[in-house]
Amino acid sequence: MRTFTALILLLTIRTCLAAPLDDADLDRRIENLRKGDFIVKLLDNAGNPLPGKISYRLVRHSFLFGTAVNADLIQHGSRADVEQYGKIVSSYFNYAVEENDMKWHHMEAKRGIHDDAGAIAAWDWCHARGIPMRGHCIFWGIDQWVPGWAKQLNRDELQIAMKDRLRHVLTLFHGKIDEWDLNNEMLHGDYFARKLGFANGTAYFKWAKEIDPAVRFCVNDYGIMQGKRTAEFVQSVKDMLRDGAPIGGINDQAHFSKNVPETTKLWACLDAIGILGLPVKVTEFDIDTTDEQQQAKDTRRFYRVCFAHPAVDAIVMWGFWQGRHWRPGAALWRKDWTIKPNGEAYAKLLDEEWMTKGEADGVDGRIKFHGFYGEYEVKSQGNIARVVLTKDRKSADVKF
Repeated sequence: MRTFTALILLLTIRTCLAAPLDDADLDRRIENLRKGDFIVKLLDNAGNPLPGKISYRLVRHSFLFGTAVNADLIQHGSRADVEQYGKIVSSYFNYAVEENDMKWHHMEAKRGIHDDAGAIAAWDWCHARGIPMRGHCIFWGIDQWVPGWAKQLNRDELQIAMKDRLRHVLTLFHGKIDEWDLNNEMLHGDYFARKLGFANGTAYFKWAKEIDPAVRFCVNDYGIMQGKRTAEFVQSVKDMLRDGAPIGGINDQAHFSKNVPETTKLWACLDAIGILGLPVKVTEFDIDTTDEQQQAKDTRRFYRVCFAHPAVDAIVMWGFWQGRHWRPGAALWRKDWTIKPNGEAYAKLLDEEWMTKGEADGVDGRIKFHGFYGEYEVKSQGNIARVVLTKDRKSADVKF
């Protein structure tokens, strides 16, 4: 443990000394990591090139900009609030997670009696908007969030109940959700491991993978990007990987109060978890403070750091509207739907700084442009189509 902690410290020092990580450096990293040179050729139904002006506009990033959504609001909120909520989700997010209704203590408050309505409603609502969801969470080993009835079970009975829970939720969302937080916040407490006598969470990952091999099962915890428990977290993951746990991703919640740590510290923490070689997601980002101007600056800086880091493939904020937010001061839109400075900072990133759009004269129906990876809307002679351009697919023919 001491050796590994020393390695993390050395990595942190080297990262801080090697990379200035100022705005220009982050811009360079984002440019190299998130953008490419594209060629798009537009054809008519007969396969002939379409001459003339061709316009293009990014409509959805490949990188995942997500938010938690609230099933209760979706099901029971006022029509005006739900409509505005949906407009913002569709405009500024391409990924989602349900806030509470997929958790075990909510879905099965009484053993064998499942309340799946909220979880299904959230998935249906997001699916109708073309927004994929991740799952949160199958288990939560913090004692207060373990279903009361499960605490009354003996060791063998608890193991059976946990496998029943896995089968239920993975069957319910089979083919619909391809990534789940498996056992939330294991670093901070694991009732199940204590009860079952497990050294770590390896068994849960093996059980889950046997039930649905196509799903990625992830660790999810807090205090990592704050630098408080980074080395301990990485070691816990390494221990499970050593024991054969089929872990599919590393997730840090990234809840902050007041100021966010300096850029070099954030980068060093991402480096530390990135060396595990698994996809990294920020899954529950928010900043709770009354200083709205500093909150806005830190929101912008945090997103730029994560977007510039090669290990990170998603940032999911834990809600955006003050009317349904666990930390109202962290919201981006106030209860009356006016946007806050942090919301303006976030919107500006997506609407302006990380937007690609333009117009060009097609040469034999072909245009070349430089832009962010993602889905583009292209228009020519009144025709409209969409094309996905990625690091592995930088050219495409579009037939109207």
